[in-house]
Amino acid sequence: MTVEEKVGQLLLVHFNGEQANEDAQILIQQLHVGGIIYYTWANGLHSPDQVRSLSQGLQELASTNNYPIPLLIAVDQEGGRVNRLKSGFTVFPGNAALRMADDPSLVFPSALATGQELKAVGININLAPVVDINSNPMNPIIGIRSFGDTAENVITYSKDTLEGYRQAGILSCLKHFPGHGDVDIDSHLDLPVLSKSKDQLLQEELRPFFELANLADVIMTAHIMLPAVDSKNCATLSKEVLDLLRNDIGFDGVVMTDSLMMEGLLKNCVSIDVAAIDSLNAGADILLLGGKQLHEGLVGLEMTVSDIQRIHHALIKAIKEGVIPEERLNQAVQRILDIKNRVFPLAEKFDNRIDSTKHEALASKIAKLAIRTSILKSLSARLDEQVLTVLAPAMLENEIKQSRLLELGKKNSVLFFQELEPSEEEIHSAVEDVKHADAVIVCVFNAWKNSQQSALIKRLKELDKTLILIILGDVLDVSLFPDVDLKITTFSPTLPSIQAAYECLQGLNP
Repeated sequence: MTVEEKVGQLLLVHFNGEQANEDAQILIQQLHVGGIIYYTWANGLHSPDQVRSLSQGLQELASTNNYPIPLLIAVDQEGGRVNRLKSGFTVFPGNAALRMADDPSLVFPSALATGQELKAVGININLAPVVDINSNPMNPIIGIRSFGDTAENVITYSKDTLEGYRQAGILSCLKHFPGHGDVDIDSHLDLPVLSKSKDQLLQEELRPFFELANLADVIMTAHIMLPAVDSKNCATLSKEVLDLLRNDIGFDGVVMTDSLMMEGLLKNCVSIDVAAIDSLNAGADILLLGGKQLHEGLVGLEMTVSDIQRIHHALIKAIKEGVIPEERLNQAVQRILDIKNRVFPLAEKFDNRIDSTKHEALASKIAKLAIRTSILKSLSARLDEQVLTVLAPAMLENEIKQSRLLELGKKNSVLFFQELEPSEEEIHSAVEDVKHADAVIVCVFNAWKNSQQSALIKRLKELDKTLILIILGDVLDVSLFPDVDLKITTFSPTLPSIQAAYECLQGLNP
């Protein structure tokens, strides 16, 4: 392989298109990229047939290269709040809900089902499971994405998840090394600092990686500072931190960076090009160039094909000038080829049979077992005899409309506020609408860090209506509202969880 071809293998990139198009052709046949990551906003992902056709088209492009090395095709399908594939796929409630269901026997089959559905549409690596310990409930990035606040829970549930993916025939990815669960900054927006001693890290954050590394194909780095190990560089760019993963933990698989588009990395790095060079030198093997920047004037800015070409060229130049040793490049490429050998060669045609009925029943069972209720005041009348208003953030609109929640009430209305922070105008409109109702249901998502949601609920409380909260995000929201009539906590914003909340409300009717 030429240096150009080897460098291409390091890159996991995204492009815009619902089918293999000219951009994909440039990335795969000119830059020889080793993998593609799918996003809903970039690739449609609106049916299994569309996703399968996309995967086949991309692999066909790779098959005509001088070295016809198949692509890694990746997706974030964690369950719960992070799911790229929804329409036509089973959306499982996620890690926190699985833990709250308190039935470990459900973990393996849910991961197996997820893996089978991914493989059926040509996706061969799931960027999951999340193994961060949610030890700080106020960390803004993990929350319900975690299996819990103890290493024991995270390790136990992750083992079965990894085995489910393995038996489905797809690759897994532990994330986010060395652990995001005890920070107070979202690395999408800025650089978190974890000020713990190395001994503390070994006893806490690093324990899941020690226990699970030998079961994982890939481990993803976090953009997080560990001053006790490296006071200058974040984990993604730190040879000292990645040597901890290689030497102390003994992981010899593929190390993947989290997206180099994230502000936590870029705020402390000259450019994405430099970040790519530095992370490869630090010991990363796959460089993730996907997603959008999410901060200030850069909101919505995404990587273009020309950006990827520039980064590809910068890496080649760094290798030819000796900034990156060619031995480091060869080591990374060999690890990538090794994991590709585990999932290839592909069958001539992908198995397109998705038994969604069986999988959806499993997702529903998990969602129902995870439900928790807190009743301050019994319902004075049946909900189906009352005029009802439902309020929710727009991010939940599809799930709420697909559930039966809007069938409650003899008459009902629904209002969606556009952001997680409803505007003053939206709050005023909601309050006016609720004045004509007997009861109101508010679907709450992370109000603990979105104060306008709390302001809305406080205003509604003043109306002296029956007030029901369906808490779909972090459990911190439960304690924020001690005096509402009824709280239903789902630990997940997915359709099965919202449907389980509806069934719970039906069961509570007097």
